[in-house]
Amino acid sequence: MSLEFDLTLKRLRRKEKRDFHLALTGKAGPYGEVTVTVGRTTKRADLSSATLPQAWVTDPDMDREGLVPLGKRSCLVVGDEQAELTQNRRALGKEDRALHIKLGDRRYSYLAIKRNVEELRGADQEPLVRVRVIRGGRKISVLTETDPIDLALGLILQGADLRGLTITRTVLFNVLDFLDTGKGEA
Repeated sequence: MSLEFDLTLKRLRRKEKRDFHLALTGKAGPYGEVTVTVGRTTKRADLSSATLPQAWVTDPDMDREGLVPLGKRSCLVVGDEQAELTQNRRALGKEDRALHIKLGDRRYSYLAIKRNVEELRGADQEPLVRVRVIRGGRKISVLTETDPIDLALGLILQGADLRGLTITRTVLFNVLDFLDTGKGEA
């Protein structure tokens, strides 16, 4: 089944802005309405859907608002399975810098393939879900026979901080983090 849909930034009301840093929502064809939210107070990203398995990602070391960073102590759960995450952040090539995910007996890799384009691939390196970052959200393409677990994993990763997928992003964001004191000072 091939499927394309948009995840758009949800306009948050004043009360919701206190609780959420980000909310992306869209209609995923036969899977219905899906929403990825990143909480301010919970420091956790959650996938909400009536038909997809529950998924969430959190990091106990998260010290700032924003997307959930994926580090050594991060916890990513899809359905009832907790994922094991590994990444070689010192590698030079995009393929080598991929985030490797082991979810039960399934193996995935999530990598940047071009500027603003990322893919979730299965163990056979066949693309399952392609994500294009567009203004105001994401364009999601389900490329092959993808089951609900694969799609849920691809969606919950949109609430994670994936700046380590390319060297350019890593350098750029490290410089910006250095310059940003986090105190609102100019």
